[in-house]
Amino acid sequence: MKQDRNTTPILTNDRMPHDERLEAAVLGALLVEANYVPDVRGILTADAFYNSDNAVIYEAICRLDDEGRTVDMLSVVRAVKDANISAAYVADLTQSIGTGVAVLNRARYLADLQTLRMLIVYAAELTAKAQSDNNALDWALSELDVIAGKAVCVDAARHIGDVLQETLQDLERRQKAHQQGECVGIPTGLSYLDAVTGGWRGGQLVVLAARPAMGKTAVSLHFARSAAMAGVPVCFFSLEMPDAQLAGRMLVGASGVDANAFRRGSIVSKDWEMIERGADDLRGLPLYLFDTPSISMPRIRAQARAMQRRGRCGMVVVDYLQLIEGSDDRRTVNREREVAQMSRAAKMLAKELSVPVVLLAQLSRKVEERADKTPMLSDLRESGAIEQDADMVIFIDRPAVYSTEPFDAGSRYRTVDPQGVGRLTIAKNREGGTGLILFRHNKSLTRITDYETDTMTTDQSDNAPY
Repeated sequence: MKQDRNTTPILTNDRMPHDERLEAAVLGALLVEANYVPDVRGILTADAFYNSDNAVIYEAICRLDDEGRTVDMLSVVRAVKDANISAAYVADLTQSIGTGVAVLNRARYLADLQTLRMLIVYAAELTAKAQSDNNALDWALSELDVIAGKAVCVDAARHIGDVLQETLQDLERRQKAHQQGECVGIPTGLSYLDAVTGGWRGGQLVVLAARPAMGKTAVSLHFARSAAMAGVPVCFFSLEMPDAQLAGRMLVGASGVDANAFRRGSIVSKDWEMIERGADDLRGLPLYLFDTPSISMPRIRAQARAMQRRGRCGMVVVDYLQLIEGSDDRRTVNREREVAQMSRAAKMLAKELSVPVVLLAQLSRKVEERADKTPMLSDLRESGAIEQDADMVIFIDRPAVYSTEPFDAGSRYRTVDPQGVGRLTIAKNREGGTGLILFRHNKSLTRITDYETDTMTTDQSDNAPY
């Protein structure tokens, strides 16, 4: 940033960058031309003023502005009287600048100095933590986000005309995709789900929730593979299953071999041919697996950002929410609040990277205690904030787990035999409809297809999931 001739930062003995002359110039400009107060407030907080008296004066100016009162030298003198700041000091501020024209540039420079001071404090604290705290990395990533957030100012606002232009361009792209019979977003791999949702879109947080053993991982792998096949790079964070097992499940699904035979190693030459073809299909996909068993949301964010800089992150899948490591002290933060923070961080990640984030979550046991086992939003485990943050909430269940009797699946499907059938219940969708979508799966849950397809091959012998 171009600096004024007399605005070279002054370093104190503790090496903290600041410029009291510049602080005085900004305050003086606000006292002379109060119409700049709203603009400056969008850039500076009181913490940006290194001189404590200047910080008090700025807080007084902001308080007067909040109350709708006139901001001038007399009103400010009265407001800071109890802080033992003299009228002469306030009056001297107006002598340091004759106009408010340059106040915004000077305010931005003060904000830069504040950021430098925060970074210096951050570096000192990080040095101390790195020597004594095993969780120093999580703290470092989280604290750096806080500093970056405070550095954002009103200049980041965009005019609606610019945003509308991008909106219209995106509409043209979606219209073209619709006319060509393509999914307007990232394809899910299930035709009816694409029709209802339009596919996954950047900035979305999609919560995929179920009770254990209902197929959360299987469905999420299907989503990930479908996106990768469409050319979208996917980062899959698995906190429960090692990457080799994930790859194995995908390979069984892609090749069509028997899951039990694959697990036991009782593979014949014909199976090897199928496996090699499946491996060739998977090998070229832009799908990246992270199987760190203990990982926090700040670390997931850091890795996803790094992958996106290399062009390797167009979608994120996290399996699953309740296994994410909390970054706060669990002695002072309850689990509900901790999960709420993780859910919010997942939504912010989707928005920051402009990618869909599919976040898997477990449902509470209340589902199994009811006669009707259909999941509801109130079943989301440990935090109502999950429902609030999510753009879409999809529940997975398999009716055959609870009953072998045919079930009523509504007017679209009517009465359905539960064997080999799974249900996706869209319980919340900010940008579209809700409702029930069926899919077919084999016994090992390694292959998932549209319910309407006639090409589903059921593995009769694989009685246990790989």
